[in-house]
Amino acid sequence: MDKIKIIGLKYPKKIIITSGPTNERLDAVMKITNMSTGALGATIANEFLENNNQDIDKLYYLSTKLSRQPIYSPKLDHIVVESTADLLRELKRLLTTEKIDAVIHSAAVGDYKGKYAITATMLAKEIATTFKEKNISQAELETRIAETIRNPQNIVDDDHKISSYEPDLMFKLDLTPKVIGEIKKLSPETKLFGFKLLDGVSHEELIAVANKLRIKNSADYIIANDLSQIGNGKHPAYFVGENGVDYTCEDKKDIAHTLRKIIFKN
Repeated sequence: MDKIKIIGLKYPKKIIITSGPTNERLDAVMKITNMSTGALGATIANEFLENNNQDIDKLYYLSTKLSRQPIYSPKLDHIVVESTADLLRELKRLLTTEKIDAVIHSAAVGDYKGKYAITATMLAKEIATTFKEKNISQAELETRIAETIRNPQNIVDDDHKISSYEPDLMFKLDLTPKVIGEIKKLSPETKLFGFKLLDGVSHEELIAVANKLRIKNSADYIIANDLSQIGNGKHPAYFVGENGVDYTCEDKKDIAHTLRKIIFKN
């Protein structure tokens, strides 16, 4: 209980919850996304709105249009985002124009976004030109081929729908920015709750990785989950703080309840 009092925030509170997947555009109709539904973020928002509505000034809920949505409340402001860039832009706007008390960053932000589309024939032609020069070393050849793959001169026009009859279409992906790493930079006093999902690792590794993420991003807690343990209504989670695991949860509702206790001190 003492830990809850220490981290507890003053009233009224403005809170951001990020939820669900991000969608990264490949062409006018295709996108790269992940399997997140936004169920956890919606559960957290509902827990807050149902039990501490009077203690909330505004709850900003950032998610894609098709993600699971919370219950209606005049305190709720649903901000629709699509890509990682959209999410980061809205977070920057809110964190620099308002005093945000806490960010619960439960969104499953995609690790990759599309950079370009190209056909095998187009790429082969560009790579083939690197073989024309004589007396080129193996290392130089590898460097040139890698650079051609990173930045080819000719790519498929992806401003419109790419033909569905192209048999050898390929996409180059780029890394998306790490959203969690920007939150404390933008608003150092905001309480930050992040999430880390691994799959089939030991408990010790799960906690160690979560703690490294916490330290790297100056988070107050990282909530660690193992995908192999999630299912059939179960969602085991560990709240990793500066002193190790402070809280252990069994399901989404338990995670939401624990977050509510920490933030609202009840």
